[in-house]
Amino acid sequence: MKVFYVLMAFQMVTWGCSVKKEEKVKDEPAFATVNEYPDLSLTLQDGTRISTRSLQGKNMFVFFQPECDHCQQEAGEIQQQLNSFKEYTLYFISSAPLPQVIQFSEDYGLNNKQNIKFAVTSSEGVLTHYGPIQTPSVYIYSEGKLKKSFNGQTKVENILNNL
Repeated sequence: MKVFYVLMAFQMVTWGCSVKKEEKVKDEPAFATVNEYPDLSLTLQDGTRISTRSLQGKNMFVFFQPECDHCQQEAGEIQQQLNSFKEYTLYFISSAPLPQVIQFSEDYGLNNKQNIKFAVTSSEGVLTHYGPIQTPSVYIYSEGKLKKSFNGQTKVENILNNL
């Protein structure tokens, strides 16, 4: 019986290695081009659903997780420099449950600000369009074009220098 399982395992490995290269490429995720908004569906804290592709003007996406220490520190720094971001709409985006996202916005004094929105999206959507990223990660867009991105915690001064 052991011989049967060894032969089956060998056959599966051999078959997997013989797949044509063109077939393997088809299974790779298609990433969004770097100069346009990704096609993400966001659910805002009031329940409204929007597509990132419908956004206009200057926007900044901050991908975060509410329990992430680095995300909490960056949110605190952004809150202290809110006036510097007045030309941008900041979208804090997470895959966490909406109640946790809302609590985060309240904990860091970012709720009820005119140019700050909190939203949830699927992890799969982020992975499809950005690939694996650290949190927090920041993407700065102007008129639908990506100006600059930061993967991982970034000093707010560095973000502001790229607005």
